[in-house]
This record gives sequence, structure tokens and C-alpha cells, in this order.
Amino acid sequence: MKFLLDENISPALAAYLAEVGVFASSVPHIGLAGRPDHEVWRYALDYDFAVVTTNARDFIALLGGDAHPGLIILRESGLSRTEQWSRLRPVVDFLNSEVSDFLLNKLVEIQGIGKFSVRDIPPA
Repeated sequence: MKFLLDENISPALAAYLAEVGVFASSVPHIGLAGRPDHEVWRYALDYDFAVVTTNARDFIALLGGDAHPGLIILRESGLSRTEQWSRLRPVVDFLNSEVSDFLLNKLVEIQGIGKFSVRDIPPA
């Protein structure tokens, strides 16, 4: 499982994720800061990263087409890194209990601490 943290997600979460066995990079750390969402999405597809973002509208619009490695959306914005982690950690724990490619063509929407839903977004 690999996560690409969008610009609206604290880059510090990469270290938190590493502590629970998840490889993560952030958009600023890979040189995509300020780039359009479709370029971030293309990078995620090319390198097999599930994207973690609060930017639901733009990234959901990019779903479809080819198979994708997954999209995780925090439905709350303006959260501190600690608050972001408190919402993401239960999802990570859930995903770690599933099969390795569970996020393939999935959208995970996080509504709050321990409140999330998973749905299939099949390729077009």
C-alpha cells in the first residue's frame, strides 16, 4: 500500500504512516507542489499510489478510465495534522486487515474519526 498525500494533507503524515507500515510521499516532496490535480493523479497512476486528499470534487472527477490504485478523501478541511491522522489511522488499520490490492478502483470517504465508507469505482 502506497499513499500520495495531496498538498492539503500534512506532509508529516508520511512519517506517521511509515510507523504503521505504509509507504507515503507528499506532493511537495516529489516536486508537484502547485501542479494541477490531473498531473498529481497521473503521477499516482504511473507510480501506483492511492491519493489522499480533501479535494473531493476535483479528484472524484478524475476517476474512471483506467484502473486506479485508489482515492481516499477526508471530507473535513482545515484539520490540523493530528486531526487528519486521527481520521486516517482507522482507515489504515482497516486497509491493513484487507487483501493487499483492496484499494484498487476504490473510493474511501472519511467523514470523521472512525467514520468512513468504501465504494467501488470501476474503470470505464
